[in-house]
Amino acid sequence: MNKFVKEQGKQIVITTDHPHRAGTARRQFAPPSQSHLPHVPDRADDALLDQLFYATVDGCQGCRSMLLDRVADDTRATHKLVDWACWIATEVYGDLPAELVDEDATADTLFRPSATFRQLAAKFRTRGRTSSAMYSARGPAQRREAADTAVTLVAGLQACWTDFLYQ
Repeated sequence: MNKFVKEQGKQIVITTDHPHRAGTARRQFAPPSQSHLPHVPDRADDALLDQLFYATVDGCQGCRSMLLDRVADDTRATHKLVDWACWIATEVYGDLPAELVDEDATADTLFRPSATFRQLAAKFRTRGRTSSAMYSARGPAQRREAADTAVTLVAGLQACWTDFLYQ
């Protein structure tokens, strides 16, 4: 796989020798770039988030891993991705299910959200959003695990809808 980073203005876009974009598969959810989350600071790299979502849905682990590393370095991108996933899960289930915020509730599920994601999702559940400070206070490894959980959640909902958490 031939990968390289191309800078377009202030936005970094990762390209590969194969596409990860809206047209490569049927999409249930709008990508992060088409989601307006007014409490997330503007400069989140939406092209990077879209590529991560599409690579995850396409099942491309190499690109997904590389893109997760890039998202983990960007607090704004991680913030948007986690709140986007929480918003989608809230829309699908009517609220964030306990399985996404409580470790004990995941005992009987195949999907196990990371500890960082559960903490952030619990704040989203009570406030309807998270704050930028919550992401700045976490290191890249914690942001990566939260981003990984977020994109896995949306891809799972894409494939299985409400059954995803209860398989």
